[in-house]
Amino acid sequence: MKRFMKAALVALAISALASISVMAGDKGKVEKKTVTFPEDVMVNGTLVKAGEYEVRFDESTGDLSILKNGKVKAKTSAHYEARSDKAKTTALRTIQAGGNVELKGVTFGGSDQDVIVGARSTMNGTQ
Repeated sequence: MKRFMKAALVALAISALASISVMAGDKGKVEKKTVTFPEDVMVNGTLVKAGEYEVRFDESTGDLSILKNGKVKAKTSAHYEARSDKAKTTALRTIQAGGNVELKGVTFGGSDQDVIVGARSTMNGTQ
């Protein structure tokens, strides 16, 4: 009987640990890094001045946020796109548009995906 109780307790403990690790997996969906914007950049119509910011991407909501001192300075929708290899460093992707520099994406160092500004486009094959 003691042997059965020990086995039951071990099985219960393993089940509890497995369920905790599954729940903890959802918390890893926010990627964040401190980056330096070398020049003023437009993010979803908001001008972000040159300087050091925290960039956060929440995969579950699709929100890319630019923060300074814990305050959101700009926010836009974004999505992941696969890379052919892992990024060596964190980098900003910008484009010159109409006299302004616009943020097009962020690459987080060590990631095999790029964060691209804008909603994911879908192709359904019909026109």
